Amino acid sequence: MSDVESRSSKRRKLVKSSPVHASGKDRWILSYADFITLLFAFFVALYSLSLKNSDDEKRLKESLQGVFEAVQKSVKPINIGEPIVGEPKDAELIESIPIPQEAADVEEDQSSAVYALLSRLVEQQFSGLHQTGQIQVSESADWVSLEMKSALLFGTGEYELTNEAVALLIMVANVLKAYPSAVIVEGHTDNLPVNSPRIGNNWNLSSLRASSVVDELVYRGMNPAMVAPMGFASEHPKVRNTNDFARQQNRRVVIRISKRRADNLYDYLFK
Repeated sequence: MSDVESRSSKRRKLVKSSPVHASGKDRWILSYADFITLLFAFFVALYSLSLKNSDDEKRLKESLQGVFEAVQKSVKPINIGEPIVGEPKDAELIESIPIPQEAADVEEDQSSAVYALLSRLVEQQFSGLHQTGQIQVSESADWVSLEMKSALLFGTGEYELTNEAVALLIMVANVLKAYPSAVIVEGHTDNLPVNSPRIGNNWNLSSLRASSVVDELVYRGMNPAMVAPMGFASEHPKVRNTNDFARQQNRRVVIRISKRRADNLYDYLFK
């Protein structure tokens, strides 16, 4: 046998002995993930049906919607306070305060209604967070402010909302839809440098966090023309950044709701 024929024979043997690539050999992972999701939904349904003093059918529907439809913003949620199941009770709060009809009373009544709703929402639904200072409602001559500590909304150095943050913002969005106003979402950080090359600095981090809150509010039905994010980095601290506790107070997101009527936020700010 010549050298050429010998090399050709070896190549044919190598080709025959090479394994055939199975492009779909890992597709079982998708089926397994679907099975785990359905199994989780089954146990959530059992848990919902076991709850007492509530409407089983309604709770079952809410729980399943939470499994299949809720947007999971974080794989590492920060568990603070009691877990939140399904849609909260903010609809009842909104219905208890009528929307004013007289044009002369709209501005004053609306601002007082927003403050009353947010205050009751925080006290009734998030009393533990309110007592620990994680969430606060206040008002001034021009604004109603909802302040939330960053640890409640985001992981350390992150700007993606946790599941707890999404549940909270669903309720806030319902209030803002019932009483539409110009809204500014402020992002604030401490003075420590950001330890992440993909974020860069505190200006980026504060802006991205404010934008994440705005995205969620708009996703939940708020008019995008009435809301905008602003990042202030560490330039407007509540207290001096002298220790870890002080820095924790400065890491926050503030939703400011105007008391004055406006057709859109741009005209409200610049015209």
